[in-house]
Amino acid sequence: ASPAYLARHGVPRAPDDLVDHIPIGYASPTSGRLAPWEWVEGDTARTLAIKGRVTVNSAEAYIACCLSGLGLIQIPAYDVETHLQAGELVEVLPEYRAAPMPVTLLYPHRQHLSRRLQVFADWLVELVRKRCCERQETFDSP
Repeated sequence: ASPAYLARHGVPRAPDDLVDHIPIGYASPTSGRLAPWEWVEGDTARTLAIKGRVTVNSAEAYIACCLSGLGLIQIPAYDVETHLQAGELVEVLPEYRAAPMPVTLLYPHRQHLSRRLQVFADWLVELVRKRCCERQETFDSP
Protein backbone atom coordinates (compact mmCIF):
# COMPACT_ATOMS: atom_id res chain seq x y z
CA ALA A 1 0.00 0.00 0.00
CA SER A 2 1.10 3.56 -0.46
CA PRO A 3 1.80 5.61 2.67
CA ALA A 4 -0.97 8.02 1.55
CA TYR A 5 -3.52 5.19 1.35
CA LEU A 6 -2.54 3.92 4.81
CA ALA A 7 -2.77 7.44 6.26
CA ARG A 8 -6.35 7.74 4.95
CA HIS A 9 -7.60 4.21 5.66
CA GLY A 10 -5.38 2.77 8.38
CA VAL A 11 -3.26 -0.37 8.35
CA PRO A 12 -4.98 -3.76 8.19
CA ARG A 13 -3.72 -5.98 11.01
CA ALA A 14 -5.32 -9.29 9.92
CA PRO A 15 -6.93 -10.67 6.75
CA ASP A 16 -10.39 -10.08 8.25
CA ASP A 17 -9.60 -6.34 8.24
CA LEU A 18 -9.43 -6.37 4.43
CA VAL A 19 -13.23 -6.08 4.20
CA ASP A 20 -12.83 -2.49 5.44
CA HIS A 21 -10.23 -1.65 2.79
CA ILE A 22 -10.19 -0.92 -0.93
CA PRO A 23 -8.58 -3.64 -3.03
CA ILE A 24 -7.34 -3.10 -6.55
CA GLY A 25 -8.42 -6.02 -8.71
CA TYR A 26 -6.12 -7.88 -11.06
CA ALA A 27 -7.66 -9.75 -13.99
CA SER A 28 -5.72 -12.21 -16.09
CA PRO A 29 -4.85 -10.61 -19.43
CA THR A 30 -5.59 -13.90 -21.21
CA SER A 31 -8.73 -15.19 -19.46
CA GLY A 32 -10.09 -12.04 -17.84
CA ARG A 33 -10.53 -14.02 -14.62
CA LEU A 34 -10.18 -11.94 -11.47
CA ALA A 35 -7.36 -13.22 -9.27
CA PRO A 36 -8.31 -13.79 -5.62
CA TRP A 37 -5.99 -12.78 -2.81
CA GLU A 38 -4.21 -15.73 -1.25
CA TRP A 39 -2.32 -16.34 1.96
CA VAL A 40 -1.26 -19.17 4.23
CA GLU A 41 -2.49 -19.27 7.81
CA GLY A 42 -0.68 -21.99 9.73
CA ASP A 43 -0.94 -24.99 7.42
CA THR A 44 -4.08 -23.77 5.65
CA ALA A 45 -4.13 -21.96 2.32
CA ARG A 46 -6.81 -19.25 2.33
CA THR A 47 -8.30 -17.15 -0.45
CA LEU A 48 -10.41 -14.03 -0.56
CA ALA A 49 -12.46 -13.14 -3.62
CA ILE A 50 -12.06 -9.41 -4.07
CA LYS A 51 -13.96 -6.80 -5.99
CA GLY A 52 -12.21 -3.52 -6.27
CA ARG A 53 -13.30 -0.14 -7.53
CA VAL A 54 -10.58 -0.52 -10.13
CA THR A 55 -9.55 -3.70 -11.95
CA VAL A 56 -6.55 -3.85 -14.26
CA ASN A 57 -4.91 -6.53 -16.38
CA SER A 58 -1.24 -5.54 -16.35
CA ALA A 59 1.32 -5.60 -13.56
CA GLU A 60 2.46 -2.08 -14.45
CA ALA A 61 -1.06 -0.65 -14.10
CA TYR A 62 -1.61 -2.67 -10.90
CA ILE A 63 1.51 -1.17 -9.32
CA ALA A 64 0.70 2.34 -10.62
CA CYS A 65 -2.75 2.22 -9.03
CA CYS A 66 -1.21 1.25 -5.71
CA LEU A 67 1.47 3.95 -5.94
CA SER A 68 -1.31 6.47 -6.61
CA GLY A 69 -3.02 5.51 -3.36
CA LEU A 70 -6.10 3.96 -4.98
CA GLY A 71 -6.01 0.84 -2.82
CA LEU A 72 -4.23 -2.32 -1.73
CA ILE A 73 -2.60 -4.89 -4.01
CA GLN A 74 -1.17 -8.37 -3.55
CA ILE A 75 1.88 -8.88 -5.74
CA PRO A 76 5.19 -10.74 -5.50
CA ALA A 77 7.70 -8.63 -3.56
CA TYR A 78 10.26 -8.74 -6.36
CA ASP A 79 7.86 -6.74 -8.57
CA VAL A 80 7.79 -3.84 -6.10
CA GLU A 81 11.09 -4.22 -4.24
CA THR A 82 12.47 -0.86 -5.41
CA HIS A 83 9.24 0.89 -4.36
CA LEU A 84 9.39 -0.79 -0.94
CA GLN A 85 13.03 0.19 -0.45
CA ALA A 86 12.29 3.79 -1.51
CA GLY A 87 9.37 4.04 0.95
CA GLU A 88 6.90 4.59 -1.89
CA LEU A 89 5.04 1.43 -0.84
CA VAL A 90 4.65 -0.26 2.54
CA GLU A 91 4.14 -3.99 2.98
CA VAL A 92 1.01 -4.83 4.95
CA LEU A 93 0.17 -8.15 6.58
CA PRO A 94 3.72 -9.53 6.18
CA GLU A 95 2.90 -12.48 8.44
CA TYR A 96 0.18 -13.60 5.98
CA ARG A 97 2.18 -14.46 2.86
CA ALA A 98 0.89 -16.22 -0.21
CA ALA A 99 2.15 -19.73 -0.83
CA PRO A 100 5.30 -19.75 -2.96
CA MET A 101 4.65 -19.72 -6.69
CA PRO A 102 6.12 -22.69 -8.51
CA VAL A 103 8.70 -22.01 -11.20
CA THR A 104 9.40 -24.81 -13.66
CA LEU A 105 12.06 -25.12 -16.33
CA LEU A 106 10.99 -27.49 -19.12
CA TYR A 107 13.55 -29.08 -21.37
CA PRO A 108 13.79 -32.23 -23.52
CA HIS A 109 14.25 -35.33 -21.42
CA ARG A 110 17.72 -36.68 -21.89
CA GLN A 111 19.94 -38.89 -19.83
CA HIS A 112 22.76 -36.35 -20.02
CA LEU A 113 22.04 -32.63 -20.19
CA SER A 114 24.17 -30.48 -22.42
CA ARG A 115 26.62 -28.27 -20.58
CA ARG A 116 24.88 -25.18 -21.99
CA LEU A 117 21.48 -26.28 -20.61
CA GLN A 118 22.99 -27.21 -17.24
CA VAL A 119 24.67 -23.80 -16.94
CA PHE A 120 21.41 -22.06 -17.88
CA ALA A 121 19.42 -24.12 -15.35
CA ASP A 122 21.95 -23.35 -12.60
CA TRP A 123 21.82 -19.64 -13.47
CA LEU A 124 18.01 -19.66 -13.41
CA VAL A 125 17.92 -21.38 -10.02
CA GLU A 126 20.30 -18.78 -8.59
CA LEU A 127 18.32 -15.91 -10.14
CA VAL A 128 15.05 -17.19 -8.70
CA ARG A 129 16.69 -17.77 -5.33
CA LYS A 130 18.02 -14.19 -5.20
CA ARG A 131 15.09 -12.31 -6.73
CA CYS A 132 12.03 -14.26 -5.67
CA CYS A 133 12.91 -15.83 -2.40
CA GLU A 134 14.78 -13.17 -0.44
CA ARG A 135 11.93 -12.91 2.05
CA GLN A 136 11.17 -16.63 2.29
CA GLU A 137 12.92 -18.97 4.67
CA THR A 138 13.38 -21.88 2.28
CA PHE A 139 13.98 -22.52 -1.38
CA ASP A 140 13.72 -25.95 -2.93
CA SER A 141 15.63 -26.78 -6.09
CA PRO A 142 16.20 -30.11 -7.80
